Amino acid sequence: MGGMGVPRWGLVVTVLAVVSVGAVNAGTASAATVKPRTVLVQDLNKVRRQFGLGTVRPSSLLHLVALHHSDDMINRDYFSHTSPSGRTFGERIISSGFVTGYSWIGGETLAWGTGTLSAPVTTVKAWLGSPDHRAILLSPRWTRIGIARACGRFLGHVGACVWTADWVERW
Repeated sequence: MGGMGVPRWGLVVTVLAVVSVGAVNAGTASAATVKPRTVLVQDLNKVRRQFGLGTVRPSSLLHLVALHHSDDMINRDYFSHTSPSGRTFGERIISSGFVTGYSWIGGETLAWGTGTLSAPVTTVKAWLGSPDHRAILLSPRWTRIGIARACGRFLGHVGACVWTADWVERW
């Protein structure tokens, strides 16, 4: 699917399939030591709980899939679910081994921004402001997620961060 610009915020988000998002307990760590992906999962789960939904849990395998995709988008300067060489979201999930031996459904949400526009809270707000993304975040179906971000020069913007959130339900 194509991207959707939010000019007022300067944040760009895009979505593939219908999906939702993951959680981690902050414990007693200070905000300065919590990884941005952990904060994003916490923020997403906070929203899910506000709507009476269960939380989602991060998967280390899905995190690696998301991290590779965010890194690839930064390094090759593109914003899409499909790489310039044609590798798709589905191919990335299958090759990770996370769904080996399972039936599965999944989706991927992307976002990018600079400065505070790349922060987890801003990303959640932007996704909630989009009907497609809101449906994903508030879907009761999803229980696992891999989240990652990569930062650097992106599409001509210095200090940009690119988020990838990969959701998978397997049975």
